[in-house]
Amino acid sequence: MEVLNPNLQWLLTEFLTDGPLAIISNLSRKTNRSIYFDEGSMDQIKELLTVQEIGNLEKYKELVLIKGPLLSQELNLYGNYIGEEGVTYLAKTLKINSSLQKLNLSENEIGDKGAKYLAEGLKVNSSLQYLNLGENPIEDEGAKYLAEALEVNSSLKILYFDSNQIGEKGAESIGEALKVNTSLKDLAISYNRIGDEGAKYLGEALIINTSIKKLDLGGNRIGEEGAKYLREALKVNTSIKKLIFKSFFVDSAPSSPRSL
Repeated sequence: MEVLNPNLQWLLTEFLTDGPLAIISNLSRKTNRSIYFDEGSMDQIKELLTVQEIGNLEKYKELVLIKGPLLSQELNLYGNYIGEEGVTYLAKTLKINSSLQKLNLSENEIGDKGAKYLAEGLKVNSSLQYLNLGENPIEDEGAKYLAEALEVNSSLKILYFDSNQIGEKGAESIGEALKVNTSLKDLAISYNRIGDEGAKYLGEALIINTSIKKLDLGGNRIGEEGAKYLREALKVNTSIKKLIFKSFFVDSAPSSPRSL
């Protein structure tokens, strides 16, 4: 029996009324207009969601996976492994969405191709303020696509890229985007591999950028040379409050230092 890809089950709570789908309603929960599925419920959901029960699969995807998020302000898909297929539907959603504000896509096996789909959605979206792409295999190419989106997007305030595979070229793309972006306030690129050269590109961006308040670059093997570029940037930048790199952070506001 063919089963609907379990990675695409996350929006069903908006359309659960009766029949097999009503059972799934009991397996899901909502908090503050967010949609979550407990890990222990996944096996039951897989058994319930068959093509026979939902009818035309493509029509169903169009209805639930594109129109569904319009009813929510937040989607937490952490650890659902939606992959490239799931991201294609999310990208379509972002293009027509006017209410979604927070989207957590960490640990979802999203690579450069998926990043490209997301970037296309972000270029026209005007509501999303928080995007978490942590713990995904996004490399320099994917970072470039997303950086291009940041050059035109004016709503995103928080973006997490931590624990991906972004190198110095990706950092260069992000740096170029930060030179023109005026909405982003919190950016995490920690635990990638940008190195000293990547720190240089981001340092150059901080000299121009006036919106970033927190930048996390920890775990990127930034040595003294890279740290020098970042320190020089802080002499000019007036907006950043916390710059995290290596195993410590520089805080421009009075507070106690904390380690990563």
